[in-house]
Amino acid sequence: MKKENASPKEMNPAGGSASNVEKKENSRLLRRLMLVGAAAALVFISIGGTIFYLSKTGKLQKVKSHLSSSSSSSRELGERSSSGKKGEFYISSKDEDSKSGGKIAVKKQPVSEKNTDDDEPFINPYALGEDFDVDDPDFTDPEDEIDPDDYDLKDFDPDDFDPEDFNDPDTEMPEKMPKDKGGKKGTGYSLPDGQGNYDLTEYTIILDPGHGGRDTGCVFPFNAPEYNECDFTLRIAKRIKSQLEARGATVHMTRTDNSWVSLYNRLAQTHLICLDIAEKEGKLPFSKARANELRTLLQTSIDINEDTVASGGMGIMVGSGVGDDLNDLFEMEYKLDKVLFLSVHLNSSESRTLHGNSIFYVTDESVIESERRQRRENSEFQRSDFPIRDEYYGRHGEDNELLACCLYDNIVGNIPEFETNATPVNADNYAVLREHGLTGCLIETAFLSDDNDRAMLQRDDTIDSIAVSVSDSVKMYFIQKGI
Repeated sequence: MKKENASPKEMNPAGGSASNVEKKENSRLLRRLMLVGAAAALVFISIGGTIFYLSKTGKLQKVKSHLSSSSSSSRELGERSSSGKKGEFYISSKDEDSKSGGKIAVKKQPVSEKNTDDDEPFINPYALGEDFDVDDPDFTDPEDEIDPDDYDLKDFDPDDFDPEDFNDPDTEMPEKMPKDKGGKKGTGYSLPDGQGNYDLTEYTIILDPGHGGRDTGCVFPFNAPEYNECDFTLRIAKRIKSQLEARGATVHMTRTDNSWVSLYNRLAQTHLICLDIAEKEGKLPFSKARANELRTLLQTSIDINEDTVASGGMGIMVGSGVGDDLNDLFEMEYKLDKVLFLSVHLNSSESRTLHGNSIFYVTDESVIESERRQRRENSEFQRSDFPIRDEYYGRHGEDNELLACCLYDNIVGNIPEFETNATPVNADNYAVLREHGLTGCLIETAFLSDDNDRAMLQRDDTIDSIAVSVSDSVKMYFIQKGI
């Protein structure tokens, strides 16, 4: 029969005193609580460290895109017939495989798998698992006593420990936490609500409506064209111009009608505009005589108005790398931080599985990778009149990327139907971005080959939304830069 009042000294059946038994039970209980607490802490540290690492390395958006995509993880990228494949704007001769109807011919390249770096095993450097030894005798040996008297638990309230606190948006985070690179509205690059009335008086935007004249750009249907990219891009660019000018911006367009304007004509126009701005603002890094010499060279490309090496239309922009004349212009244009370049295009996919908006920009690495490949594959690089120069480093790739993210976020934020199942923001190699020193992007507004995208592009309200979105993107870029 159980005694009601056992003496503290009374022995239990195992031979220990009641007080010792109670103490051992408390010790075991506390040990278990500490193990559970340590495990929970490691879980939260690991989760937090993983999220921070993915954000810092720019992989968080890739994970989001993979989880939210309705298509398979290995979806086909398709062809971009609107503005050439990766790095192919050096090519100037037509061939029978070109679908551009007179645009610069591009060689067919095998579709490469995207995001191959995602196949690498993920190692979280912020997790503390490698420092926590589960075989440590302090945590596993039942003979290692933990004295409850060493811990004051009277003030511990389990209700004060709420895992949801880790998801609290008010939780203090590092001031320069990286933002996702091109995503839905809300990733940090969309113009905040209520800031629609802004002024762009101090800024200059060079708009480049893609294609035109004998270069229709991509078409649809492919075999019996009824829609031409060049018509859409001119209409969109004109609407963007009106929106920007209504905000006070100065806007230049490389073409204003359905005329043929070569790529290097467009670039020469861009350099001439920049020379005028730099001279007016006192930012010429060379003499006025040198500026006039460069103007004469650039005017030659405009007069020839061709993209072939043999024609001479590429002018000071011919060849790989950057020559002395172009380098002088780059150094001048890097100082024009209130001038942006935007090239407007439509996309296309032969498989007709892709849709939505994509933004392209250049970096030193994307250009160099392309030029190395073309030295092996492109016959133009073998010509005696095609200079092969040292690889160039100096482009403001991070600024280009920031502008690209602003453009994608605002366009898709205002037009959710244009969220893409292709790559939202991507570094590549395009002549209209490669051959000047301005911050700039190429906007693949939507896919002409997609039925829904094409139908929306024919609506006035969609074109208006695109124009407002681009204007908002410009403002958001300058806010981010503090300019």
